[in-house]
Amino acid sequence: MIRTPGFLSFVYVAIGTLFVLFAIFQVQLEGWGFLPIFFLGLAALDYLIAWHFIKKTGKSPTDK
Repeated sequence: MIRTPGFLSFVYVAIGTLFVLFAIFQVQLEGWGFLPIFFLGLAALDYLIAWHFIKKTGKSPTDK
């Protein structure tokens, strides 16, 4: 399994984008409610984690 920061950031961006799409489809079907807001919150969390991994990508293991 690949565990480099660049790959993990790509995975988290992809998952966050899926949550955004789920929220869009849910709003189109039933309007705004708990579920679309929950999906968007999860997407925001995934994007924050991806940003953390993107910042780690350029650093060497000795940098802190």
